[in-house]
Amino acid sequence: MNVLMKDVMKVKRAVVMAAVMIMTALVAVAQPGGGPGGGPGGGPGGGPGGGFPGGRRPPMGNRDWSRMGDDQNAQQVKQKKKVKEGDTFKVVGSLRDSVSGEFLAFVNVAVLDSADSAFVKGAATNLDGLFEVEGIPAGSYLLRISAIGYQNRMVPFTVVNNTALGTLRVKPGATTLDAVEISAEKPLYAMDGEKMVYNVEDDPSIQTGTTEDALQNAPGVEVDVEGNVSLRGVSSVEIWINDKPSKLTEENLKTYLQTLPANALARIETITNPSAKYATDAEAVINIVTSAHIKSNQFVSFGVNGSNQPFVSPWVSYMWAKEKLSFNLFASGRYSRRENANEGWALRRRDNTAGGYDTTMSQTTADTSISSSLSGNVFMSLNYEIDSMSELSFDAGGMYSGSDSYTKRIMNQTFFLAGGDSILDYRIGDTSSAPRGFGHAGVDYTKKFDLEGHNLRLGANVGYSGNSGEEYYDREYTTYTSLDEHRYLLNSSNSVDVDFDARYNRPYSKDGELSYGLRMEYENSDASFDRWNDRDQTSVDSLRTYRFLNTTAEASADVNWTHRWGGFTLSSGLGATLDNESIDYQTTMPFADKQNKPGFSLRPSIHLTYRTEDMHNLKLNYSMRMKTPSATQESRFRRYGEDSYSTGNTNGLRDSYTHSVEAGWQKFFTAFGNVGVEAYGRLSTNEISNLTDAEFDEFLDRIVNYSVPYNMGTSWRYGGSLNLTYRPSGFFNVRLYANVYDYGYRMTYDRTDDFGNVSTRTDEAEKVSWSVRVNAWAKVFDQYQVHLSANYNSPTLSLMSERKARYSLNMGVRSDFFKRKLSVFVNVQDIFNWGGRYGSGSENTNPYYLSSTTNKMLNSRYISAGITLRFGKMELEKNAKDGSSEAGDTL
Repeated sequence: MNVLMKDVMKVKRAVVMAAVMIMTALVAVAQPGGGPGGGPGGGPGGGPGGGFPGGRRPPMGNRDWSRMGDDQNAQQVKQKKKVKEGDTFKVVGSLRDSVSGEFLAFVNVAVLDSADSAFVKGAATNLDGLFEVEGIPAGSYLLRISAIGYQNRMVPFTVVNNTALGTLRVKPGATTLDAVEISAEKPLYAMDGEKMVYNVEDDPSIQTGTTEDALQNAPGVEVDVEGNVSLRGVSSVEIWINDKPSKLTEENLKTYLQTLPANALARIETITNPSAKYATDAEAVINIVTSAHIKSNQFVSFGVNGSNQPFVSPWVSYMWAKEKLSFNLFASGRYSRRENANEGWALRRRDNTAGGYDTTMSQTTADTSISSSLSGNVFMSLNYEIDSMSELSFDAGGMYSGSDSYTKRIMNQTFFLAGGDSILDYRIGDTSSAPRGFGHAGVDYTKKFDLEGHNLRLGANVGYSGNSGEEYYDREYTTYTSLDEHRYLLNSSNSVDVDFDARYNRPYSKDGELSYGLRMEYENSDASFDRWNDRDQTSVDSLRTYRFLNTTAEASADVNWTHRWGGFTLSSGLGATLDNESIDYQTTMPFADKQNKPGFSLRPSIHLTYRTEDMHNLKLNYSMRMKTPSATQESRFRRYGEDSYSTGNTNGLRDSYTHSVEAGWQKFFTAFGNVGVEAYGRLSTNEISNLTDAEFDEFLDRIVNYSVPYNMGTSWRYGGSLNLTYRPSGFFNVRLYANVYDYGYRMTYDRTDDFGNVSTRTDEAEKVSWSVRVNAWAKVFDQYQVHLSANYNSPTLSLMSERKARYSLNMGVRSDFFKRKLSVFVNVQDIFNWGGRYGSGSENTNPYYLSSTTNKMLNSRYISAGITLRFGKMELEKNAKDGSSEAGDTL
């Protein structure tokens, strides 16, 4: 209120001064000798008291000129009272270069709400530098002027009628030779080591939008109609804010991205191949760097999303911040139901004396399943800025869910035996329920030693999860009814994990820095699987009953070095992990196992980039990944299903090594977008992958298929990709990503046949695969966002198996109303129902176990919709704190 009164007084004084000057000029013109050439002292600067006879001011008489400003205020108040609710007005003005005086054409201007910097309307100047913004309600606003090569300018103004702002002069980006400080124009896109950088603050076309709008313009980034973020088609993306994980839940993060204005951002960094220093399990990282500090913030938002699939998900979010303290709370619930159908066939074969194969069993399968789930979660975070150089944050959350499913399966098996074929037909009914939950809490401390990136970050987290399940399994044979099975299954598990991480960043010059990281993690889990051959729990199924104890301790460290020479940037790093895994499989069967296995791995990497002044970007990267086999992969324990089992490789596995090389070129065009071409290669030796085969099992007393890990001798992937973005404006773009590669492998392994004979086998395969993805996004009439995405993935090859083609076409529309206080979206998923009509699946190409499965989601095509209501405001303190430092401000 005090601030408001001060602003009112300033306006009042300005009005009074303007009134006095106007009346003085009128009196001067009316007096004899006043005005130009009116006599001694007449005209401007004609002498002391110019404009008055003899240079003297005339007597005021009985009129109180000091009340002139009050009278004009009264007229404005009277005028405001005439404004009807819903009336809108026009704001006009012109822009000129403050040095040359030239009019500035095609410059973006944006009208922002003065309370929370929310975008209201926008326009661009014409050839004569004139702009016109229509549809502005009465109120207080800020006019943001942004143009490449010029300093941004904010002009406050008030609208009570049609408003003329006059000629506004904009300063060019200056060069100060005395201080040897040159302000050069930054390219809109650039490569910096492993990062692709989009300089949002230098993109005038997006300044009137939101952070979500800006993400749409970062190369390779897609935000769908529901606000989900992906990078180059990969959904495993971790969002960072100012070089730290956001730690926001999905819906809370969407609220943040949809409310923070784009003019509060410095840049967006995309990392498609994160180095060790990011310490993330995600396949990609998007780092949003702000140039504004959230001075105060209070948002309450709630909504509900749903579809005819069906699913429904209500949620509520609360975000509050005041100077140094911020609080964030989110809670949601979800109910969903899905219907799936699967069909497949399988052949088990063995060698014959003629050098070919004999079929020992053929099988056909068809099943339908219905699953439903009900879940809820809550998340909170608290951040406190101890001082301008230190910050403390705390987060905690939990989730509970329960799921129920029913599967009906019809199977036909034909066994080709020496004494005659045997045909088995049976039906399987499987009903299960699985409640589960988890909770976590963490604390982080950041200490900045300066604003140049010298900082220390410490973090500690603890988590707990508990799962349980109950299942009724019925197998009823058509002919051999004496073989009918009615099983009852129970399982439960719980785990506790604790981790600690630290990162120290130390620039040694303005062009280089060193980064050191340390992470320690401990996890302990206990799982029990109890099986009975009857519903009364009187006959224990010893083959499938067991207990599994697992303890893992891990320590990782990394060091990263970055240096810049002009347009060159060189980044190199080395990470190392030392771990120890203890397993204990407890069972009454003879394959119980207990062992302890230490492991060690290295992760060296080097990234070289070069950027030219005309926006050519080149990169050359190399990384090596070393992986040691886990204790489970070498365990003799067998995990049995109904007609199959999986086990470890008791002969031992070797460490695997993967060498990756990537070279790329990208060219960014101001008026077009970007074109990027990449070539890559990956060579793996001793890669660990699972092989599915068939053999006679002594415990099931029949031939069954099994899965066991092997070291593949050599595998490779060589290919190229095209990344094209057509972006004629900040609110429309079309993105094309195409990828083609050759994948193959060559391996040698020992195989035991049905009669116990061991032979050395060699298998090799090679296949060219390709994929294409097209995304279109447009924002029309300042509030409607239209999304369209289509993708196709050709069949892909893996170890003795092949995944079938996948494709989809989706479309959606979202709209914001009432200054984004209300958002509504409608999305159509899989428009042509390809997932329900054709589905996807896989084929096993092992000559001893051939199989094919097709998986269909019957309700693959569905319409989803959602509504979100938001209340509150966000007050930004521009440049009060620069979030572009290594450890900047967080929400």
